[in-house]
Amino acid sequence: MDAELLVAINDLRSPALDAALGPLGEHGYLLYPAFLVALLVMRRRAVATTTRDGLLAFLLALFVTETFLKPLFARPRPTAIPELLAQLDVLGSVPGARSWSMPSGTAAACGAGAAWIWSRLGWRAGLPAAIIAVLACFARLYAGVHWPTDLLFGATLGIFVALGVDRFSRWAG
Repeated sequence: MDAELLVAINDLRSPALDAALGPLGEHGYLLYPAFLVALLVMRRRAVATTTRDGLLAFLLALFVTETFLKPLFARPRPTAIPELLAQLDVLGSVPGARSWSMPSGTAAACGAGAAWIWSRLGWRAGLPAAIIAVLACFARLYAGVHWPTDLLFGATLGIFVALGVDRFSRWAG
């Protein structure tokens, strides 16, 4: 099912979608720390703790994913399977053979960023953050560089990391 969904989404390719989703898939996860830093610059002391802890959740989700979980699962990317690569129209560069797929670091970072923003700033800020997260994850499928379950696992992990940091931060005061 993973391969069928990936190929179906990848088949949606068009120049307009390539232009919109290419940069979002590659760098969309960086919008979250940029937003938190901008918030800190604009509101300073009132949000210093929120910004610090939000960046912690974002970085912790990326660290756990990239350092521990990807080597543990060692799941090849779709582009590492020759039969599947022949069916894909990969957007951007093809990740190397040692670039593991499960879980998605982009999805973990986006899940953590969106969950943190939603939990601390409410749904009005959280809903756009969640939409960006979904679009960034979709862009990774569209680009042909992740399996759907990589993104689902990564986003779920990021959400749990953000909620854990939030709970600890509130407990620690």
